[in-house]
Amino acid sequence: MAEEIRSIEDREARIKEIDQRLAELDEQYENQAMPEHERDEWNRIAAEREDHVATVAELRARKETIASFAANSRGTERAPVETPAAVIRKNDDLYDLAGVRFQSKSDEDYRDRLHDNALRVIDRSTFPGQNRERCQARAAQLLDAVDDTRGTLARRIITTGNPLYERAFGKAVIARNTHGLNAEELRALSLGSDPDGGYAVPYQLDPTVILTDDGSINPLRQISRVERIVGKEWQGLTSEGVVATRTPEVAEATDGSPEFEQPTVRPSAVHVFVPFSMDLDQDWPRLRSELARMFSEAKDNEEATSFISGDGALISGGGHNPEGIVAGLPAGSVVDDGAGFTSQTLYDMETGDDGLAPRWRARARWLANRAIYNLVRGFADSDGPDLWVRLGAGLPPELIGYPAHEASRMSATPAGRYLVFGDFQQYLIVDRVGMTVELVPHVFGASRRMPTGQRGIYARWRNSTKILVPNAFRVAAATS
Repeated sequence: MAEEIRSIEDREARIKEIDQRLAELDEQYENQAMPEHERDEWNRIAAEREDHVATVAELRARKETIASFAANSRGTERAPVETPAAVIRKNDDLYDLAGVRFQSKSDEDYRDRLHDNALRVIDRSTFPGQNRERCQARAAQLLDAVDDTRGTLARRIITTGNPLYERAFGKAVIARNTHGLNAEELRALSLGSDPDGGYAVPYQLDPTVILTDDGSINPLRQISRVERIVGKEWQGLTSEGVVATRTPEVAEATDGSPEFEQPTVRPSAVHVFVPFSMDLDQDWPRLRSELARMFSEAKDNEEATSFISGDGALISGGGHNPEGIVAGLPAGSVVDDGAGFTSQTLYDMETGDDGLAPRWRARARWLANRAIYNLVRGFADSDGPDLWVRLGAGLPPELIGYPAHEASRMSATPAGRYLVFGDFQQYLIVDRVGMTVELVPHVFGASRRMPTGQRGIYARWRNSTKILVPNAFRVAAATS
């Protein structure tokens, strides 16, 4: 890349990019040794920075010398100019991260400036095939509620929301390489690259940032507690509750301290390969909309299964598999349907001896396959129909007074675990913001010898789930 830079301005721009990357590496590996790959990158770009700084100083000194000759030839005296090691000019460009850092008076000021610029980027952005105002509101809400003290999310929005970055990303996706990019586009794309060779998806297309129609396929995102992080791990605090008591005007306080648990969730990686025809990828605007749709569908389809039946196991190398809302409930949450699935099963789950505690019933909901609900409608005589309450369009029906949601990946027959009842605010979904992709030039058939006329992208993101309070749920099961 260095040999493509010719002008002083190009070199100064490259110095700023290197400063930004060095700062990111320092933050990522704060108080720890860098892995070999990252250390090599640090040394390489630091040496490149020194070369650029020295060259800029020399070029500017030469220009000043030439300018002084011209001034003296006109009988004009010029004050000697001291050339700085690196010339950093004030830049109001909202995509200039290094410029923001230079202008900032403190880390807090730096984060505030990043957020201001990120909001301006969001205001300028378009979102293919989606409601623009809704997406803008969503991105702004994430900035306020999710971003860390370093402005990690703001930097991602600024970097990948840059029209130059999106143009470079589109060219790279279409060509399946970066050979056709000019120096400016290469520099922009490098800011969104990772050590493994992937590129950050422009945030407007990233389903970990901009969710499309939450819960349309998988209702768990619609009814559960969803937390988004920019770091590696979510840490929480849960309790069965604090005890409050009445007291006289003057009396010693009663100890109502609860027992706290501190659950942690480290999202695990999810990956998907998205193929598409070579004819389609000739048109970036059309492909842009298709990619946003395919990313969202692939993510939703994977979650529809893993959020139901995930084993919650710790993965070698870090991260937790999702803990499925069906598979992850302990034996203490199971309600035996006895002689079979009847209306009595529903009442046993609600208020029976092993039913849900009153504190969890206030926000309780049902979750099951549609086929299970159809069995309820077929209960003998008028019992089945009388169990249902019909609500208006767009709202779920109520089963014995509680909202009922469909999960197509749950059991379609009353065998094993087939019906969940509980407070889904005690089921946690943790998303790590940020999707990256790698480029695949050609897709080959089963023989691995002949291309199929398709290209593709390999996408990765991270999330996981956890049941925070198992006692907040009951699951019907045929265990007899």
